[in-house]
Amino acid sequence: MKAILFALLACTFMSASIFADDKAADDAKKKEMMEAWMKYATPGANHKVLEPIAGKWKYTSKFWEAPESKPQESGGTSTMKMILGGRFLQHDIKGKAMGMPFQGLGFTGYDNIKGTYESIWLDSMGTGLMHGTGSFDSATKTLKDSGEYTCPMSDDKKCKYRSEWKIVDKNNMLYTMWGPDPEGKEFKQMEMAFKRTK
Repeated sequence: MKAILFALLACTFMSASIFADDKAADDAKKKEMMEAWMKYATPGANHKVLEPIAGKWKYTSKFWEAPESKPQESGGTSTMKMILGGRFLQHDIKGKAMGMPFQGLGFTGYDNIKGTYESIWLDSMGTGLMHGTGSFDSATKTLKDSGEYTCPMSDDKKCKYRSEWKIVDKNNMLYTMWGPDPEGKEFKQMEMAFKRTK
């Protein structure tokens, strides 16, 4: 009986020790996971780059259908604001494009894990999403972006673009976008000059 009792006590002690080790490992894993998520979720210096863009703006735009074409000019208003605790910049725009009423909505943010800026744009001139990734050049205060959008005129229904969003000063910005011509050669398709309003 004593031997059996001793064996039972030994098993109980070993089980408790194993459970304690498992709990410590589980707690360490949870702490590691929480720290990783906090690092991913916390806005930092790269998100603050977007803060000066927030505000109300008026813009004038030029759009080129082809490299040699005369640009179509229009204008409108834009409201930009930081959302979700400073994690993303929301861009609302209203105006005209190619003689028609135009409305657009965009979001720009910085992915702490990927280490890149990401943007999504949607507007009243299509049913697809434009998605791009890029980086910020602090020397020229320019957010550089490239990506893809749906194009009904292309053979594969896709079109690549490149853009630059330059912060000229606290009251002026310039957005420029380039895309391919029918032969695939890049040309300037759009230019938008933003001026801050009160």
